[in-house]
Amino acid sequence: MSPVKVFIIHGYTASPQANWFPWLATRLEEQDVQVTVLAMPAPHAPAPAAWDAHLLEGIGEADSNTILVGHSLGCIAALRYLHKLPATQRVGGLLLVSGFDEPLATLPELTPFVAQPLPLANIRARLLHCALIASCDDAIVPQPYSARLAQRLQAPLHLLKQGGHFLDREGFTELPLAYEQVMVTVAAIRAAATPDQQIGRTATRGLSPD
Repeated sequence: MSPVKVFIIHGYTASPQANWFPWLATRLEEQDVQVTVLAMPAPHAPAPAAWDAHLLEGIGEADSNTILVGHSLGCIAALRYLHKLPATQRVGGLLLVSGFDEPLATLPELTPFVAQPLPLANIRARLLHCALIASCDDAIVPQPYSARLAQRLQAPLHLLKQGGHFLDREGFTELPLAYEQVMVTVAAIRAAATPDQQIGRTATRGLSPD
């Protein structure tokens, strides 16, 4: 069975060492999942073209064993990446934490990332699994932004009453809900691969001498 690969995409002004990303990577690696926390270019002055190119280089062509996890700006970056994949390409899963796909009044400098609407229905059709996490008291990406994105993606939104923007300075060096949601997708990917493995083992036994 091919390994399940998770790519974590951080947001504006963040880094692979920030927030709950190292914790999530460690927990997933304990479950034999390959994890890469991408270091996005110039996170304090992000440019859409540079982030697009970095994801294409860092991830390559995602497939049905690939799960993307985005936080904040990393969410729209993940969606932009998926939009650039071949239309027939299927991807294992997408988890968006504090996601948005419209201009934010709180962060107008990020508007270039959402200047052109994405065909979210087409993107969702490529995903085997998709879910979102948001917080009712997020002052950076207010909850309605994530709710509208979830509606457009036709994906479940897991809402926490108190979570802020899920930053380490808010106490979020761990995010168990993100781990749980990723592992739901990991289990589904592994389960989907099992019948093929069983067929292969049966065929091998049939060719073996008595």
